[in-house]
Amino acid sequence: MADLQCPATAVLLDEAADPPPWLKDLRIAGRFRARDSRSVVSLVDETADLYRGETFVVAAPSPAVEEALRYRGIDASAPLVIEIDSDGWRRPAPGAGRR
Repeated sequence: MADLQCPATAVLLDEAADPPPWLKDLRIAGRFRARDSRSVVSLVDETADLYRGETFVVAAPSPAVEEALRYRGIDASAPLVIEIDSDGWRRPAPGAGRR
């Protein structure tokens, strides 16, 4: 059961690349696809509200993922694990048990 006090965790993937090997170690509650940066942002924000305390995957074209991350203030590329809560998007703290 999801913990409503915990952030949701999203794994952002480049849809054209092979999934990272560490993905199989995560318990995935849902998998989604997005086409552009706007849909990545919308999908992550909306899905995070439904998946508090859980992990979900969003696959999209690499440029869309990178633009969505920049829009949310994160300079990175896929694959990437982010946490989402009412404070926004962020990379998990080191040692938080996630990659």
